[in-house]
Amino acid sequence: MKHKIFALGVTLICMLGLSACGDNIQYNTVAGSRYDESVFSKDGLMGYAQTIEDQYFETMYLQGITPDNFQDKLEDSFDENTYDVFFAGYKNWYDAINEIGFNSTETLAEDISVKDLTYYVNKDGALMVDAIIEGTGNNAHTAILEYSLDRKGVPTLISVNVNHSTGEKLRSAGLNTLLGMGMAFTVLIIIALVISLFPLINKMTEKKTETNKEITQKSMDTVTSQIAEKEEELSDDTELVAVISAAIAAYEASQGNTGDGFVVRSVRKVGKASNWKRA
Repeated sequence: MKHKIFALGVTLICMLGLSACGDNIQYNTVAGSRYDESVFSKDGLMGYAQTIEDQYFETMYLQGITPDNFQDKLEDSFDENTYDVFFAGYKNWYDAINEIGFNSTETLAEDISVKDLTYYVNKDGALMVDAIIEGTGNNAHTAILEYSLDRKGVPTLISVNVNHSTGEKLRSAGLNTLLGMGMAFTVLIIIALVISLFPLINKMTEKKTETNKEITQKSMDTVTSQIAEKEEELSDDTELVAVISAAIAAYEASQGNTGDGFVVRSVRKVGKASNWKRA
């Protein structure tokens, strides 16, 4: 029994030790990392956050810079390593500025400011800074300006995320759900309407099947016209007999008769009306 209790105690101690080792991040210090404590201090990082928010983002906003014209106006202002970082950060800030809140462009610098920050070195050895941005107004929200620096102080990440209340998050999630379901049902209704139109489309596109009577009538009309044309050209009764015989055979075949029911023995012109005589 004692051995079991001892083994259980050792197991618990090991588990607690592993848990402690897994969470060794120290906040508001870079001690023990590759970053110089004298350079990457809280005051220095606060100044850098204010530079990003005040001197970069607010100045660009007042100059009429938008995410759409950012590349045209500022592509040459950044090197290839920092252009994408500042563009992504400014786009986040530009989209969030109305929620952060400010009174007017004339008072923008006083209305929006960086209040505090927290920094730490993550498990990958990168310095991460979370600075709090506050705005002005009844519906103003705070936002987190998150940025990361390498050992030379070059930013590798800049983003701005507005802090929403739980009610706002639930409302936004509900709207997104309704929009998603609405789009899904709309697509299903459209598909159902298209499927219901298939029979009508088939009726409009399919060819009308000719009846045997219509086929026979067409054959007889064709043969009659051929006989009328040939009658003046044929100089011999034998040729005329052959044409008429072929016409009769075609008619018989269209009626499903395969026997030799008709034999043309002679042909004589009797005037405008013609009577076919069966011999």
